[in-house]
Amino acid sequence: MPPKQDFSLKEIHPNIDGGKTLIPNMLTLVEPLYFVYVRVVRASHLPVNQATGTCDPYVEVKTGNYKATTMYIQGTLAPIWNQVFAFNKDRLQSETIEILVRDKASVANEIIGRIEAGVGDIPTRLQGDSSVAPQWYGLEDKNGVSGRSGSLMLAIWVGDQVDDAFSVAWHLDAASVSVDKVSNARPQVYYSPRLWYLKIKVSGAQDLVVSDPNRKPEVYVKAALGNKVLKTKVSKNKSVNPCWNEELMFVVAEPFEDALILSVEDDRGDNRVDYLGRCVKPVNKITQRLLPPLPIEEIINLERYGVVEGPMEKFSSKLRATIYLDGVYHVFDEPALFSTDLTAPSPKLKPGKVGDLELGILKAEGLVAMKSKNGLKTTDAYCVAKYGPKWTRTSTVVSSLEPKWMKQYQWDVFDPCTVIAVGVFDNNNLQAGEGWAADRLIGKVIRIRLSTLEFGRIYKYAYPLVALMPGGVQKMGELHFTLRFIYTKSSGDKIYQYTQPMLPKSTYTNPMSVYQIEGLRNQVIRHVAMRLARAEPPLSREVVESMLSGRGPVWSIRRGKANFQRVMECLKCFKTALIWLDDLRQWKNSTTTIVMFAAFSVFVYHSEIVIPSFFAFLFFKALRNYFKRPRDILCLDTSLSQVESVNALDWQEELDTFPSSASFEDLRLRYDRLRAIGYRIEETVGDLATQLERFHAIFSWRDRRATLIFTLFCLVGWIVFYLVPFRLLFFLFGTYLMRSPRFRVTLPPIPQNVFRRLPSRDDCLL
Repeated sequence: MPPKQDFSLKEIHPNIDGGKTLIPNMLTLVEPLYFVYVRVVRASHLPVNQATGTCDPYVEVKTGNYKATTMYIQGTLAPIWNQVFAFNKDRLQSETIEILVRDKASVANEIIGRIEAGVGDIPTRLQGDSSVAPQWYGLEDKNGVSGRSGSLMLAIWVGDQVDDAFSVAWHLDAASVSVDKVSNARPQVYYSPRLWYLKIKVSGAQDLVVSDPNRKPEVYVKAALGNKVLKTKVSKNKSVNPCWNEELMFVVAEPFEDALILSVEDDRGDNRVDYLGRCVKPVNKITQRLLPPLPIEEIINLERYGVVEGPMEKFSSKLRATIYLDGVYHVFDEPALFSTDLTAPSPKLKPGKVGDLELGILKAEGLVAMKSKNGLKTTDAYCVAKYGPKWTRTSTVVSSLEPKWMKQYQWDVFDPCTVIAVGVFDNNNLQAGEGWAADRLIGKVIRIRLSTLEFGRIYKYAYPLVALMPGGVQKMGELHFTLRFIYTKSSGDKIYQYTQPMLPKSTYTNPMSVYQIEGLRNQVIRHVAMRLARAEPPLSREVVESMLSGRGPVWSIRRGKANFQRVMECLKCFKTALIWLDDLRQWKNSTTTIVMFAAFSVFVYHSEIVIPSFFAFLFFKALRNYFKRPRDILCLDTSLSQVESVNALDWQEELDTFPSSASFEDLRLRYDRLRAIGYRIEETVGDLATQLERFHAIFSWRDRRATLIFTLFCLVGWIVFYLVPFRLLFFLFGTYLMRSPRFRVTLPPIPQNVFRRLPSRDDCLL
């Protein structure tokens, strides 16, 4: 039996100052990593190779087993490279760094000259210093004489990971990366494009010219934007002046590059369509709705297909529509429960900043090997974090199951009830000639809700990376990070923030359906993925979808059990209260029952203290729980996730593609099980319908005797409640409810007997 995996959240103790020192420091949440930077700028007065009559120079930088080269420049004695190399100082295997200038044109890449520098003599560049100026160094020839083989301009210094050269340097621990793929290993910051809803409210058309005047036209409007096409329904007013009053919606991203094409078409059946007119509107010319008032409707002149209108010809068909870019709605690019941003695209509706979010990505430990290179199983890991429109990507640590990044990032926060998402990925695009491959997600995307964080506290944790596999849940490693949320507003502003709606006001005054938002979110993900794929290095579509998509449209019996358990956990307090009341009624503790009956009597005759006592109870309950409040961030709960209560068939079903790619036998087993589950749900719904129909049958006189009994009971209740004070009746009811068990009978009460005898419509079902 394999050992049980540890999925718990662990607190770590990194060596960070948290901004407590007086020395200016940009690394308050991560440990400093020191690198030896070598910037090779240019060379001059290089000698000509006597054998070839030319010179193709390049520079080779070596220290220990690390080696990297610049590109070679063909046929020049004064080449310019301007490349930066970085050595992790903790992993240096030698006390010296050799810089060799070689000739590619020679048979054995002959050495033209060399420079040697001791690591201990290299100056350190502090944070805030200007860049180190490069200097000319004479190259030593084979005899150790300097200056005869030309000169090399370079700069060497020791810096940390916030050095401006870090993001453009070729890191020597990534020397196995192909030259044309080295940019894919570099860190980068991306920004999602600003997204808008493009709304077309089609009212109607006028004076359409149809090919057959004696036929009732089947007219509809088609809108095309890029490769997305939407259509209205066929107008119910089958004439040359049709009406629709329908709204079509697209998602567009800045900068606006496409054009909206509206066409009016007549469906003649048998795949025949008459094109009655069209209009083309560039998106960047469309009106923007920046405040809640709607733009006015416009009347658009339609153009004939393939006809150029001259001065003597006028095409009078028109389309009435309201076309605008809606900037008063938030465009969801993530599931609503995990949204990292809630603002509208309109700059006039942008809320004020409420705080700063700082994230320090330290390292990962115990990563599972994701691929095999040269017979060795390894992983090329990098980390992506997203909050709002800002995406951050660390550098790729090549061939390491214990990568260290030590990168710190910061975001502006406009609403504390948002989520930051962090994911670890395996880079599969580091070797030339392999084409583009998908970067695989290592474990589940980590999502942390800012509203659950204490303001100003530095959270330092090792978060488990967990993935669903066909054999069950597997721990893929741990991500070490630090996190701090600083709220810059006053306490009054914090309370006011919680009283305001989370989304723009138009979302509530004219709401969109959940299905409509989810359908448009697919367009949003496609737009974001296309724009971020244009960056250098590109952020692949698979990474964007993993960070944004959440769950797909798949059935999971495990998640069904987990959601049921969540509901039961929330109702646990009511269950506990009912058990406690039943214990009082059964007199299991006579003293408690007598005390509670006395308290009940006081509340009945002093009813004015009931509501204040209720709020006092809630106050002291919350005050008591304050001292037991959770101190850690929310983490994966394997017990709540029901990972130990499912079998291999359940895992295969949950991980199956959509549509399914399983075998016929597996699909048959799943279908039979789904039928059994559906039967139990059907029986439960049927029982509920039966009870509800019995309640309606009380008033329907379907069972005359039962309805007569209920009617007489209502008459007696009317008289009794009119003549007897309510307090006395309520006291008598409580006394009857809490009577001693010796005065009870085990038979059902009279109202229950009458109710169960009432008819339902279950007999009418086929």
